Amino acid sequence: MARSTPSNPRYSASQITTAVTTTVGMTLTLLMMGLLIVLAYLGSQWEKQLRQEARVQVFFQRELDADVLESARESLRTDPSVEIVTYLDAATASRSLEQELGESFVDFLGYIPLADVMDIQMKPDWSTTEELTLAVERMEQIPGVENVVWQKALLQQIEATLERVFWPLLGLAMVFLFAAIALINNTIRLTIYARRFIIKTMQLVGAHPQSIRAPFIRQGLVYGVLSGSLAFATINALLLAVQWNNASISVFFTPLILLILLGILLVLGVTLGGISTTIAVNRFLRKRLDTLH
Repeated sequence: MARSTPSNPRYSASQITTAVTTTVGMTLTLLMMGLLIVLAYLGSQWEKQLRQEARVQVFFQRELDADVLESARESLRTDPSVEIVTYLDAATASRSLEQELGESFVDFLGYIPLADVMDIQMKPDWSTTEELTLAVERMEQIPGVENVVWQKALLQQIEATLERVFWPLLGLAMVFLFAAIALINNTIRLTIYARRFIIKTMQLVGAHPQSIRAPFIRQGLVYGVLSGSLAFATINALLLAVQWNNASISVFFTPLILLILLGILLVLGVTLGGISTTIAVNRFLRKRLDTLH
């Protein structure tokens, strides 16, 4: 006689509901953690941009020997703190100023009153008050340099603002992080709780604890991968929506950065899902049967 095909589906409605609920809960939690990562990354990039606004201008001595001038320019270009240099010679600056004023002051004075100048954009790592002070002192020692001007007040204001907002934001991020971990742990624990009698039954018939844990851990890892992927897709959609209104954001999120973000979310999902599942299963393995109700 042919064996009858079971009428029940492979997965019951309650199991499907549990899987969907767990995935949604983990996705929302990883989404929150991912948004914190994105905000932290944007904050670091904006900080670099703000620091690079603190420019350095080097004024050279007038009527300087050409060889000395070229040596000074080369010393500035190769300085380890320098990112980008823009050189403006006195003659070009005088012609531009004469065009703006509409008259020749060089003919009146008989000489060019301006000096050659080099505008310097510093590297982000050197754009702090302490490091920039050392760099300026080094530049002032270069032969042929008359004066070095930099926006010390602006840089100090930027650093004071960053210091005021850093610790409150760090504290808020830590609160959200602990809340996210607790939510994932609670979601997984409730999922395992619904199957606690299956765990205990397997244990009573002599199944090894590792054999009992293995399918649940695999399931937790699958939840982690799926949730991490969904969280990344949601964050990517939000970034595209923001970039639609502010195209300048797109320069920060290169394909490599997005790939790193995906990797972080997948690792977080798999790690938290696996660890939370292991802890929850072990908890019910240690319980007595009469305490499971």
